Amino acid sequence: MALRRALVARVRTPRMRTAWAVLAAVLALALVGAAAGPRWNPEPLSASVSPASSSVAVLGSTGSSEIGRYETTSRLVQLELVAPDADGEGGVSTEVLIVEPIGLEEPAPAVVFLHGAGTGLAEAFSEHAQALASAGIVAVSPSKRLDTYSTFQRDYVAMADDYAVTLDLARSLPGVDPARVGLYAESEGAWVAPVLAADNPDVAFLALVSAPVVTPRQQGAFAVDAYLRAVGVPQTFLRAIPRATGAHWPADFLNYADFDVRPYLAETDVPIFMAYGTDDLSMPTVQGPQIVLGSIPGGQEQLMLRYYEGANHGIRIGSATDPVLPGFLDGLASWVLDPLAAEIEGPAVAGATPQQVHLASAVPPPRWYADGEMMLRVPLISLAVLVVGYLALAGGIAALALARRRERSAVVVGLGESATSDDPASLVAIDGDDVPGPRPHLVRGLLAFTAATAAVVLVLAAYIVAVAVLALNYSTNGIVVWGGWVLLQGLAVLAAWLGVRAVRRLVGVRPGRDVAGIVRLAGGWLVVAGLLGLLTTSAYWGAFSPVS
Repeated sequence: MALRRALVARVRTPRMRTAWAVLAAVLALALVGAAAGPRWNPEPLSASVSPASSSVAVLGSTGSSEIGRYETTSRLVQLELVAPDADGEGGVSTEVLIVEPIGLEEPAPAVVFLHGAGTGLAEAFSEHAQALASAGIVAVSPSKRLDTYSTFQRDYVAMADDYAVTLDLARSLPGVDPARVGLYAESEGAWVAPVLAADNPDVAFLALVSAPVVTPRQQGAFAVDAYLRAVGVPQTFLRAIPRATGAHWPADFLNYADFDVRPYLAETDVPIFMAYGTDDLSMPTVQGPQIVLGSIPGGQEQLMLRYYEGANHGIRIGSATDPVLPGFLDGLASWVLDPLAAEIEGPAVAGATPQQVHLASAVPPPRWYADGEMMLRVPLISLAVLVVGYLALAGGIAALALARRRERSAVVVGLGESATSDDPASLVAIDGDDVPGPRPHLVRGLLAFTAATAAVVLVLAAYIVAVAVLALNYSTNGIVVWGGWVLLQGLAVLAAWLGVRAVRRLVGVRPGRDVAGIVRLAGGWLVVAGLLGLLTTSAYWGAFSPVS
């Protein structure tokens, strides 16, 4: 019985030590992930909007539907934005869709369309253009200039200058009243339109549809937060929002993230029409109009606001390919035909009651070690250390194998017939356990640790992509959201366990006096260091977090 207890104790003690070490590693990585900051606690929105009427109708000057009164004609033209140099190079042109009503007896108002981030071709607004033209309005839709526009770099002031060329084209069209030419700006375009209006006082009106109003950084964080909450991700995963959207990069990278449109709104004194869909999670549907109202010089007398029940970001019911709400296009047409009469008739705010839970506010920046370029440097350096470690480990093992072969050959030659390779006793000193350097089980342990860490990184990346797809499609999937989260945490614990085992084996290795042994051991520790860097990065983005 005493012998049995002793054997059990011998087994339990190493296992308990390993278990405690794994627990300590998991808690340490979890603490690093949580404390690395910043935290995410968006402030609840206390303000609300009370529409004066549930009807979204805009009476305008006639009080009746305008769409369909005229036949229309369409054409595409090329418009030069930048003239070529003396050698005929460097010129930039864009395609413009012009849709005009047929049979007008008087000069008509015109609308120039400004794209959001998701559209770029002139035909993107063809549905809107056809509807407005059939109401007696000339619609001018240019393609977005893309040679100076990318995910990482864009300049809203420069974009306004490009759209100004289309604005001049619209004013010069036969049958257009140049004093009644205004702008229709959707989503991101609503940052550009006030700039264009401030620089061009002759702009007659602004239609800001699904307008963010707050800075791009604030809107991005707000949208991601709303989407992730709608998908139902674990609360701890939300801390990734400021870590991703709050990062500050060199001046030429994401240089538009903190663009503030309010100074341009303050210089805009023309009638403004704003529209939102109540199912648009990406926009601050309550806060945005309040900011506009507090910025424009004319206050409420300058602004008309409509909320469309169940409509999405594009003022459509359903997907981006479904038709635009007819009531929206009809109201827009009535307003464009006579904005001042529409304001007089009112009401200023009408439609469904919007719901905005949190403020779109300033995003706390990450700390220096995870901000901007450091966000990329840490994992890249970790990968580099990992590769160098494996190269050193492989080089050391190869050197050891070569040395063993040479020693074996020397023994065989020196002993002659009295000792050959067939005599096992003569080779004990060569092949025995006292040869310093990593054993095969250590290499296997490092490979297992590497595989588990790679699985954590890949599953984390796949989880982020899967959640993003669900969010963008306004979908939920408990198996993906929670099953993927539990899988990620399980793999993280497995990686920690394999890491503890690898470290314990490394600690027990004697490097020996030869250079190869030292290189081998250093390679093993570099592998561990690189993998620890990758696990720390994964912890920063959500691994090693509580499941709920």
